[in-house]
Amino acid sequence: MALADKVNEKATSYWNATNEESIDEMPITIVDFVIEYMTSSCHFPKHFTADVIESTLERYVSTLAMACVEVYAKAGAEGEKVHRESDMSLTYSTAWISDTLVARLPNYVSVIS
Repeated sequence: MALADKVNEKATSYWNATNEESIDEMPITIVDFVIEYMTSSCHFPKHFTADVIESTLERYVSTLAMACVEVYAKAGAEGEKVHRESDMSLTYSTAWISDTLVARLPNYVSVIS
């Protein structure tokens, strides 16, 4: 099973377990976006092959799935950092994926001194 399929399956499961409105599957555009965003956030070395990157990310399927749920939930807020309606106010740490989730993945940036 490809990484995107694993993430989609888990993200759909997470969404349906925590929301009254269930979905058949997470939109593939969100899954692809999350994988691409998180891959770029890891700063993988140029010598890493696609297989090495995918096998590394497979260890973080739950984190990628939670990022998909987060992006999907914010889709109605149109990427806002703050959303107000009547008496309710929602504040997001970022317009897309929270820094907390990004920080759970490996980061291959090193400091040269």
